[in-house]
This record gives sequence, C-alpha cells and structure tokens, in this order.
Amino acid sequence: MSTAPEYAGARWWEEIRPQVVVVALFCLLLLALSLQNRVTDSDFWWQLRTGQWIIEQGRIPHQDSYSYTAAGQPWIAHSWLADVGMYLLYHYAGPFSLHPLRALLHTASFALLFILVWQRWPRLGPAMGLLLVAFVASARFWLTRPNSLSLAFCIAYLYLWHLYKYRGRDRLWLLPLLMLLWANLHSGFIYGIFLLGALFLGEVLAGRFWPDQFPLGRKRWLRLGLFFLLCILAVPVNPYGFRLLLYPFSYYLGSITLHTHFVGEWLSPDFHGPADLLFALLLLLLLAGMAWRRSGMVPAEALAVGLFTLLSLRSVRVEGVAIPLLAYAVAGVFGQEALPRVGVGRQGAWPRPQKAIMWAWRAGTLVVLLLLLAAVGWEFATWGRRGGFVGEDGYPQQAVTALAAMPPSERMFNSYNWGGYIIWRLPDHPVFIDGRADLYGDPLFGEYLKVWKLDPSWGEVLRRWQVQVVICERPSALATLLAESPSWEQVYADSTAAVFRRAP
Repeated sequence: MSTAPEYAGARWWEEIRPQVVVVALFCLLLLALSLQNRVTDSDFWWQLRTGQWIIEQGRIPHQDSYSYTAAGQPWIAHSWLADVGMYLLYHYAGPFSLHPLRALLHTASFALLFILVWQRWPRLGPAMGLLLVAFVASARFWLTRPNSLSLAFCIAYLYLWHLYKYRGRDRLWLLPLLMLLWANLHSGFIYGIFLLGALFLGEVLAGRFWPDQFPLGRKRWLRLGLFFLLCILAVPVNPYGFRLLLYPFSYYLGSITLHTHFVGEWLSPDFHGPADLLFALLLLLLLAGMAWRRSGMVPAEALAVGLFTLLSLRSVRVEGVAIPLLAYAVAGVFGQEALPRVGVGRQGAWPRPQKAIMWAWRAGTLVVLLLLLAAVGWEFATWGRRGGFVGEDGYPQQAVTALAAMPPSERMFNSYNWGGYIIWRLPDHPVFIDGRADLYGDPLFGEYLKVWKLDPSWGEVLRRWQVQVVICERPSALATLLAESPSWEQVYADSTAAVFRRAP
C-alpha cells in the first residue's frame, strides 16, 4: 500500500509567510482585474426574474411562463437555487452587491488554485506568473450568472483530490455534499462528474497499466470510487429528480445542435482572441515542460487534462474549467512534483537579506497595497454613478419602456440577445425567444434565424406566429427592411433599438 509523499510545497504557509504582503498584493491585483469586467450576460435577466418568481410563488417552475412560443412546455430551471440567491441579493442588498461578490468568488477560487500551484512549484515569481496567465485567460467567464459557481466547485474538487493523493488527507466526504449543492445551483455540475470520473479512472489504472510513482492502494482508490458514486447519486436530489442528471447532455445529444453552432460560447476556439491565445499558451507550456523535464503527468491528472482539453477544443465554454487544470498540470511538470521532499531544499524560500532591507521592502509593498486598495475602493464608489451597478449598456432600456405602453396580448418578435432582458423588465409581455435553448429546441430557433437572416420565408414565420410587434437592434438588416416596408410602422427608435408595429 502506498503512502502519500510530502512535497517541497507541502508546508506552503510556512514558506509563503515571509512574503505574505506580496501575496496579499497579488490577490488584491486579481480582485481589481476581476472588478473591471462588468459585462451583464443576457441570461442574467431571466435568471433574476426566475428567482423573483420562485420567491413570490413559493414553488419551483416546471413549465415555461415567459414566452408564447413555448408556453406550458416542460422546463428545467437548473439554476433555481442560484437564481433565488441572486434575486435576494439584488432585492435586499441592492444591485451593487452582485458584481463585487462575483469578483470575490473568482479571486477566492484562484487563491485556492494558487495554493495548489505553490505546493507543486514553490517559487513565488513563477507561481504568481502562471496564476496570472490562467486568471486573465478565464476573463471571458467572469460573468454575474450561476455558471461562475461551477469554476469554484471544480477547483474545490481538484483540491480535495490533491489532498487525498498527495497529502494523505481524506476529505472525500465533502465531495457528495458539494455535489448536492452544486446540482441545485447550476448544470455545470456535470463538469464535476467528468472531473472526478477521470481522476478515479486514472487511479484505477495507476501502477497497474500506467506508471505512477505514487499510486493509490486498492483500498484508497476504491474509496475514491465510492464517493464518485455518491456524487452521482447526489445529483437527483433536486426538484427535477433524475431528469437533471440527463439535462446537460441535451446540448450535444438532444435537439439543440443548431443553437450550439450559433451561440459564441458553444463554438470551438478560433485562437485569434487574447483569451484563446493564453489558453493555447498554457497548452504549449505543458507540452514544453513535459519535453524539457522528460516526465509526464500521473494517470489521473493526464486523463482529466486530456478530457477537458478535448471538450474545450469543441466548445470555448469548457475552457473555464480546463484553464485551472492546465495551470495545475504546468506547475506539476515544471516543479517536478514526482520528487519527494527528501533531499530537496526549500525552493520557495528566498535568501534572507539584511533587516533594514527587509523593513524597507515590507514598507514599500504595504504602501503599494494600500494605494491599490484605495484605487479599487474609488473605482467601486464611482462605478454606480457612471453606469449603474448592473450594466444595462447595450440593452434596449428606452425601447422596452415604449413596449410597456402596448397591450401584452400583441405578440412580439424580439432579438435573441434581448429576450432575457425583456422578461425581467416586462414579465407580462411574453417573448418569442430567449437564451433557454433547451426549452425552444432547434425548430423554433431555426424559425428565429429565418427572420433574423431575412430568409425568403421570414414574413411567413411572422404571420404564422401572428406577430404584431418587432423589437430588434437598430443597425440590423431586419430593422432597415421593416422601416421601409409599408406593412410596418416604426413606433420607436434610438441608437440601440427600434420598435415596429404591424400597420392596420
């Protein structure tokens, strides 16, 4: 039976403590960077409305009540618990609370990842540089919506496995408890199932069919498998039962492939933007490190990294989970975690300079820390006055006010990106479509695209659904065509949106 090794970064706090001010400064820098992203995703609005609906109705929705195209159809509100939490914060703590809490969540998640990276590669400069690359690479996923929680849960799962394999600390009982919460917060729980499944399979193969210097003994990998099974059994403990366990697969195996080939977050990375390039950089660092060190990853880690890399190459949405895994793997390869602590010096310890220099260094970093803290505070204090704490830039704020004057019985065709916002602002006006692709499926989404792309049958689609009002982006081709059509009259227009009504 194997025993857990003690690595050079095992006593991470003792080694970091002399530079704790620098680490605190670094974490504050991550927080400041995270606060700069103020994008409000279109799904945020209908999720906020769902949280309000649950509070007011006292029950969980099982059917759609926001649209007329899918009214009464079965619907799984997979993030119902997170929606309730967001609405309670929005309503009682104010809209300003959502964005900073999201930023704190991301910073705390990457602080936990920093501990993992440090334990594998205990050099302060490289560890912080690697973490900064991973943090910026994941910037596109810093959205105030429930999927941000999945990133935190995945890092927590990785940390618990790391403790079990490399530190000999058994905290596996936390896995099913976290899964019970995760499954009610967001459908990203499937990433936790995939991650734990890959780690378990790797441990089964380790030392038997795949070299691993520190394989888990039979009893220990069987225990890991038991908690993996308990995690799967924890998923159906939700308002939708076993249907939620199958729900994530509908995006690839169901009837919404048209959606996944249209919406950006479901497309493959093109490696032209900064985030995809940093993701590619992490992949190249991992391959270069393996070639340089002439050593690979342990089986469990290799399977997990390989699985999520393949999934990321199919959909950029998965990069949010793959990036922390890649950073963890890069640290392991460059830090040569396979070498035990015996005979290895304290790599993270810096030469101790003279006492006067130490005091000057601490005072200087403390001043920088306070200045950065003041800058973050000022940014936050003036942010609400500049653009609002929940960004509505790019959404049809005034156009929706014009829509409110129209009878809800007049059926509306709306832009896909604005459906959620209209649900939030005008819950009594059923929408044509919004971001809930699993509800509408490919047939309706295809009809939406016919109108949006001005397919020859676009007019027939509007007639079949008895559409009387259209709201769309002002610069769009649809807006231009409707403005010139004698069958439609423009009732409102600004630089963002235009509203049209069918002529009598």
